[in-house]
Amino acid sequence: MEKLSVLDRIIRDAARFHGHMGPFLVLGVKAGLRAVETLGFNPFEMKAKIITKKSTPYTCFADGVQFTTGCTLGKGNIEIVDGVGLKAVFSLQNRSVELTVKEEILREAENSKEPLEKISLKFMRMSLMELFEEKLI
Repeated sequence: MEKLSVLDRIIRDAARFHGHMGPFLVLGVKAGLRAVETLGFNPFEMKAKIITKKSTPYTCFADGVQFTTGCTLGKGNIEIVDGVGLKAVFSLQNRSVELTVKEEILREAENSKEPLEKISLKFMRMSLMELFEEKLI
């Protein structure tokens, strides 16, 4: 039996939810996990606002966020706002955290000639500091 890390299992299950493994999904999963780590897990009270292009593959980030935070379109506590780059703002009670995908990571996700799974696995193994700029609000 293959031994998977907790992160491997979460991303595997998120890929099932989403339909495939991709770098934008992985970035969303990691952003959502960081939000939960920072603010706590409350899928009814947390709010997520994603600022990016309103088209795939950018919106795939939202599926990773939904899967890890419990913020869902059905509950109305996640929204996607048209914008430049890729940023998520998570709020719970009177605290917020803003995570912006670093420019070089976004460009790599957009332009990589590597298979989706290979770039996804690379992002899975990278630290949060390598992937995001973080700001507590």
